[in-house]
Amino acid sequence: MIKRLILVAAIGAFAIQPVYPQSQAAGPVKQIKAGEVVLFGDTFTVKVTQSTKSPFSNVKLKGEPLVVLIELDGGKKGVTLAYNLTADARSSDVYLTSGALRSAPRAVMEDFPSWGGDNDKEVEVLDRRDTDGNVSLSFAGKGAVSLLFELPPGQTKTPKKLSVSLRTTEPQSEAYSFVVNL
Repeated sequence: MIKRLILVAAIGAFAIQPVYPQSQAAGPVKQIKAGEVVLFGDTFTVKVTQSTKSPFSNVKLKGEPLVVLIELDGGKKGVTLAYNLTADARSSDVYLTSGALRSAPRAVMEDFPSWGGDNDKEVEVLDRRDTDGNVSLSFAGKGAVSLLFELPPGQTKTPKKLSVSLRTTEPQSEAYSFVVNL
């Protein structure tokens, strides 16, 4: 009788335990179209486009540049999000696939007007040796992250997909993954 009671208590404890996914990306990967505004959570929206304007004119490349603009809106209350951004496509939460090639960003520029005087719109070239690319952004209203990718010559006409995994920590903790056909 006591063994059954312990077994029932153990099963009950496991049943009410929260389940955490093994990978960082929770839930299914959402497929979105370039230029589509997508709502995540209650007020956080994302829109991804391929940009014709480049804030990265001073970044030296051997290949062809591709600039992707991720427009974010945290609403009036704001949002805090986190992701890993490195120049290594295997460890970065943001990467581009073009054919069989998988590329990490070469440079990034953040533009968030809610940061006031801290919104310097500085271009940061990502170092291939830097493996710690933890990014945490807190903002209200609209803002954007511009990313520069370097494609080998001849890959500009190949269909491309941007893959992004991020986590919000405020106003609630959620994980999101999406792929955008560019």
